[in-house]
Amino acid sequence: MLARVRSGALRGIDALVVDVEVDVSSGLPHTTTVGLPDGAVREGTERIRAALRNCGFKHAERRVTVNLGPAGVRKEGAAFDLPIALGLLAAFGDFDLPDLSRWCVLGELGLDGRVHGVRGALPIAAAASRAALGALMVPAVNAPEAALAGGPPVFGVETLAEAVAHLRGEAVRAPTTVDAAALLAAAPLAAGDLAEVRGQPSAKRALEVAAAGGHNLLRLWTIAGGPVRSGPGRIGKHRRRGQQPVNVGVDRPALLV
Repeated sequence: MLARVRSGALRGIDALVVDVEVDVSSGLPHTTTVGLPDGAVREGTERIRAALRNCGFKHAERRVTVNLGPAGVRKEGAAFDLPIALGLLAAFGDFDLPDLSRWCVLGELGLDGRVHGVRGALPIAAAASRAALGALMVPAVNAPEAALAGGPPVFGVETLAEAVAHLRGEAVRAPTTVDAAALLAAAPLAAGDLAEVRGQPSAKRALEVAAAGGHNLLRLWTIAGGPVRSGPGRIGKHRRRGQQPVNVGVDRPALLV
């Protein structure tokens, strides 16, 4: 039997929706994952098997094929654990799960079935919104971040059992809501004064213009001819005395990653 659920993969600061297809058929017990998975994705087979068993779900000893599409994009990290596990349960056909093709699901599974946080919940939620998906299921710790995208309803779960109970309607969880303006207002202000920074006139000028206009900044640099890196750096923590910190617009949540 074939089951399909959606997930997401990061591409820089952006993301794309990934189709997770799980096929269960007769044959020697074996799990094959295709679609350019990295080591963490392939190792998820063992995490998923243990999580299903420790949560009381029967893992049928059959041949399992997992396809992550588009096949030409490399899939990295353990965020595919939860969607693959739910796809397996749906493909087994014994757990009365609804059609999962409109769900975007993320989450790393522990051996005891706990759902651990993952990277990139916000851009993946934005990608799910662009794809007009119906809902998102993410680790509880990532739910406020995903809700910032302002797209489909976001449901945070802490265990695999909670995810299954929600989908079956046995213990429906409330969608996560977040006040982006209040969240940003509660963030600590930048510390330090630009007067403490020696040199760097171009960088200081960029900070002043960004703070005055309420713009965002992305700082790029290289070290000894190495790869391009990004991040605020120490200078990003300073500002002119009396000057407001650089603003991160709540209407552009994708820039918060």
